Amino acid sequence: MWNYEAVATRACDGLGRPFALLGWSMGGLVAMLAARRVEPDALVLLEPSPPGESANGEVPDEGLYDPEEAYGPFPDGMQARPESRYARAEREHGISVASVPERTLVVSGDEFAEERGAAVARRYGAEELHVAGVDHWGLVRDERVRAAIADWLAR
Repeated sequence: MWNYEAVATRACDGLGRPFALLGWSMGGLVAMLAARRVEPDALVLLEPSPPGESANGEVPDEGLYDPEEAYGPFPDGMQARPESRYARAEREHGISVASVPERTLVVSGDEFAEERGAAVARRYGAEELHVAGVDHWGLVRDERVRAAIADWLAR
């Protein structure tokens, strides 16, 4: 996860102000980690992997895993790529994130509305947006979500 955070941080080098950092799923947790270093003007989290300690993590392992084997087939048009087994184990064990930027939006669909939406927003005092009728994939595919985020950023 810290390697992913370093890549996200480097990707922000040289960006002009204002800028927003956005992350989805495990990338949401990465964005939360990177935000402490890059200090974005806004942070948008799409059903982020929840931060914090948990007892359900597996022992970290090396190598890669196929996310389609772990979570099932990806929708048409969504390409799977090998992911770090170690980062997945770190995420599932729990990575503490003490705070997020003051201007943070947590977006959820129906699939993880509480644990990756409302609970994360409550924990950090962030704004919450629930988009009914959208699943986890829809958060990056549905035009309504993009439009709602654009509206929020324009405020």
